[in-house]
Amino acid sequence: MRPNSLKNLALLAGVCGLLPACGRSSYVSTDDAALGRVVVYRNGVAYYERRASIEGDALRLSVPADKIDDFLKSLTVADAKTGKPLPVSFPGAGTPASGSGTVDMTVTLPPAADGSKIRDVVLTYVTESPAWKPSYRVVLDPAGKVGLEGWAIVDNTSGEDWNAVKVGVGSSSALAFRYDLKSVRTVHRDMLQTEERFAVAPPTGGSLFKNTAGEHVIDQLAAEDLPTEADEQETTLAYADAPDTYSAEEAMPTAGRAMAAKSVVAAAPRAPQREKAKQDVSRRAESANKVRALAQSLRQRGDTLVIEGFAEPGEPDPQMRAVERANVLRNQLIKEGVPPAQVEAQGRGVVAGQKAGVRLVAAATPPATGADKAGAPGADASPVGESHFESSTPMSVLRGTSAMVAILDDAAEGEIVYLFDPESDRGDGRFAFRSVLFRNPTDSTLESGPVTVYGQSRFIGEGLTEAIPPHSTAVVPFALDRQVVVERTGDEGDHIARLMTVQRGVLTCEVSHRRTTKLNVTNRQTTAATVLLRHTTTRGWTITKSPQEAEQYGQSRLYRVQLAAGETKTVEIEETTPMTRTLDLRTPDGLSMVKAYLSDPERSPGFAKQMEHLLKLNREMVDGEEAIVNLRQRGDEFRLRMDELHGQIVSLGLTKTGGSLTSHLQAKMRQISEKVQQNTLEIVQRQEKLMLARVAFQDGIAELTLAEGPAVATSGAASAKAM
Repeated sequence: MRPNSLKNLALLAGVCGLLPACGRSSYVSTDDAALGRVVVYRNGVAYYERRASIEGDALRLSVPADKIDDFLKSLTVADAKTGKPLPVSFPGAGTPASGSGTVDMTVTLPPAADGSKIRDVVLTYVTESPAWKPSYRVVLDPAGKVGLEGWAIVDNTSGEDWNAVKVGVGSSSALAFRYDLKSVRTVHRDMLQTEERFAVAPPTGGSLFKNTAGEHVIDQLAAEDLPTEADEQETTLAYADAPDTYSAEEAMPTAGRAMAAKSVVAAAPRAPQREKAKQDVSRRAESANKVRALAQSLRQRGDTLVIEGFAEPGEPDPQMRAVERANVLRNQLIKEGVPPAQVEAQGRGVVAGQKAGVRLVAAATPPATGADKAGAPGADASPVGESHFESSTPMSVLRGTSAMVAILDDAAEGEIVYLFDPESDRGDGRFAFRSVLFRNPTDSTLESGPVTVYGQSRFIGEGLTEAIPPHSTAVVPFALDRQVVVERTGDEGDHIARLMTVQRGVLTCEVSHRRTTKLNVTNRQTTAATVLLRHTTTRGWTITKSPQEAEQYGQSRLYRVQLAAGETKTVEIEETTPMTRTLDLRTPDGLSMVKAYLSDPERSPGFAKQMEHLLKLNREMVDGEEAIVNLRQRGDEFRLRMDELHGQIVSLGLTKTGGSLTSHLQAKMRQISEKVQQNTLEIVQRQEKLMLARVAFQDGIAELTLAEGPAVATSGAASAKAM
């Protein structure tokens, strides 16, 4: 049932009997000034206004001892006719409280300018009070409007009855605090003496130490515990620097070995190789678990961390190795969900006493100023609005009771929408919440509180809203009917954005790490639906692709999608962040990323010309390896056929009538033997050409530069083309 609609602010519930009355005086009392107005605020104080007609020059007050500081801090006395403040004096501010716990005060008024004996004054002050609590009702209207009602729950714990008082509530960004104005303060003064000589003791000595309080080491990882970008391509490097004594299978890249494994006569891996493979898998799994646990702990922190990379003495180019280790860990942490702006990579090179690896350091920062704190990561940067609602007619709230005061009764622009919120603590990762979207029609901020939703004379749900600024739009989830289903999928990838350095085939570059989220939104209703998709972009990520229609929702964005009955739409959100990666151009992963870079119109012409030649050599190497595998498979088939023919010839030799058939099989066997010889010679020729191509590729990789002029050696290229 919809609550009673009130056109003006009025009292809905009077005495609730929720709070006990105090046994001792707990409020400012006077026989001369009646309470006329009370405004309760959300910051723990209440504003009181009293009016009095005083005959004479004194106003006597009784102030609770625990409220006298607030009273003295905020007391004002003004002439009711002119509004001008009146000077006051009060004896006995430092006197102890009476047995009832109050301090008796007398406010002395100056003589009236017109000589009248009766003075009309207005007395205002602020004292401690419980904060009021908001509660809202939203009534759905099929015509596209919503009825919006607001109520303030006020608790009268002042100790006095509010009889025929105008009661109001408000909130603002005003600060409130306690300050001691009652106590008598004496100032200590030094005692100085003249013409007296005495011995002066020296200051206490101490040992010297290095000040390391400016940094805090969070964690450390040794080099062997780091997840290297070459881990997945580790086995493909075997052929790059393989000695000539390796067999063709051992010098073959991963793809080639996989094809050779299809042969029925392929040799099984040797035991040491199997054991090393198991150890590698175990090491990578352990390293991934360490990084995953570290990322989980870092996501709970809000400070910026520095990843310091270190190298061992004797390592080639230690500074580059240190930077590479720091960047590899940073990239892995970002992929595990750590905001890119939270981690910074730095290379320290070789540091005495520090082993090769990385460490995470939280550097101490100077105390934040007010502006710094307001803009700190994770801080609530929502604006603090002001609100003020007051009853138009006097009302009574007895001491020790609570009342509900109507603060809002208006029609607002609104509609029913669906909110997909997989990020909140009480959100849902598959279904969208049925929600009410409405606009605050007032000039005041609607404070955070519960919202009860009614529709067609029935209760349909309730939710909770944050503060809603004046004339701004809010969305409040109130039901989960599972009518709108959202399926989320994700994808990640890297694209080279800028080349930095290249040294002996190791390319250091800035890559654009891309993260794509796809949302398949399905409306299972028989009516159309509006769906708002919530997506938060963490610090350091930039949205490069998303629906155009979006609204800001706290630190998130809401993307609006219109769905017809039974319709499904796909929404794609793409984000990027810069990373520094080290690519080994001898691995398939490094070469594939360079291929994608070469398709970029803004590529480096000199580097592109060199890489195109190297990629051509690499393609010829891969084709040659595949050809050798195919030739070996053909040779194995020939040998199997020869074994079959040999067995058949032996069997026919035991019979007397198989002479002609035996001669035919022997001729067949000679033909296959010749094919085996030709196949073997072709394999040898292919291996020679493959070796020449490898030498040319390795030489070109070693000479590769970022200069505009080509620096790739072409020796061996001509012979490689013949494969």
